[in-house]
Amino acid sequence: MSTVIFLGEQGHYVSNRRFLTLLAFALQVARDAATTGGEALWVENLGEFEKQKFPGINFDLAERFPDLSEKKFWAQVFRDTARRIFLRQLGNHDITFWQASAISDAYLIAQMLINVVLQSEAGWQPDTEDSREAENFFRSEEISAE
Repeated sequence: MSTVIFLGEQGHYVSNRRFLTLLAFALQVARDAATTGGEALWVENLGEFEKQKFPGINFDLAERFPDLSEKKFWAQVFRDTARRIFLRQLGNHDITFWQASAISDAYLIAQMLINVVLQSEAGWQPDTEDSREAENFFRSEEISAE
């Protein structure tokens, strides 16, 4: 049995175990990322969903994250989840067979959300840990080139 993570016509199948892992990881990252009362409520709502999950449950991103601001928040969270798996900050890294596909799954969920946001706000990109690191890197490169 598997879970379908979908948004409109876009869908992605993952194993039940992978879905539960991604959900737990995203909640962990989201707790760090939530800076407003509204974001904390979104995290709490997803935490409540996590408690009610069952094998084979489908995950409709439009239903779960109905507001555009919420889609933006979770896009950033899932991108940062992928990064933290890569950096070995999330998960069991004594074994490695799961990492590449988990990173891909988290990144794909983020991209599904980003694609919907881009329909309303052309050019929008999430403010992620990766984008902030890149900005700092390129800023330092410009300074050293002067």
